[in-house]
Amino acid sequence: MAENNPSGAPQDLSGQTEQFIENNSRNIVMAIGAVAVLILGVVGYGKLVTEPAEQEASQDAWRAEQYFMMDSVDLALNGDGLYPGLYDIIEEHAGTTPAARAQYELGTILRGQGDYAGAIEAFGNANLKDDVLSVIAQINIGDCEVELGNYSGASSAFGNAVSGAKGSIGEEYLAPIALYKGALVDIELGNNGAAQDKLNSIVQEYSTSNVKATAEGLAASISR
Repeated sequence: MAENNPSGAPQDLSGQTEQFIENNSRNIVMAIGAVAVLILGVVGYGKLVTEPAEQEASQDAWRAEQYFMMDSVDLALNGDGLYPGLYDIIEEHAGTTPAARAQYELGTILRGQGDYAGAIEAFGNANLKDDVLSVIAQINIGDCEVELGNYSGASSAFGNAVSGAKGSIGEEYLAPIALYKGALVDIELGNNGAAQDKLNSIVQEYSTSNVKATAEGLAASISR
């Protein structure tokens, strides 16, 4: 009623909303039902498709991962005739967590063999959900880029590692390492100012880090 509500807006808005619900109750119920079906579909997909795929991948991958931990490189890569190796796990179980770990393990092996380009590709394809391993993968990419003389790529990878480490359970250990490696790359690129900033970050933000003293010494040497 206008005389009881001089502005008119709140009451009008309320009335329009109630009228909309009354006139469109069937459509609203159908829409809510559709959302519920969608949610159940996503949950069902996880139960019926994703979980079995993960379980199957894990069953296939465990032996290759054991060989990887034992440093039995050929068996880890190619399997033992009973269980598949990392290459097959990556191909046959793409999109699963074990396949992501297999990419990481493949990258580690290839780096050890001096195949830095192959290692970079494998680490980059890992898509790890683990916020520690994903950071270590970026650090590995940076190291491999350095080996190839690609300092720009290394700088980017170490920067990604620092960003990924922030807020992770491994931040206090991993972030200073990535910062220090990034500072070394900056020096190679002639960016002493950027290197100084990274080294100062280690000293100021990660005072308990094992690389703090080294960072302080390097910072002092490039500031002369």
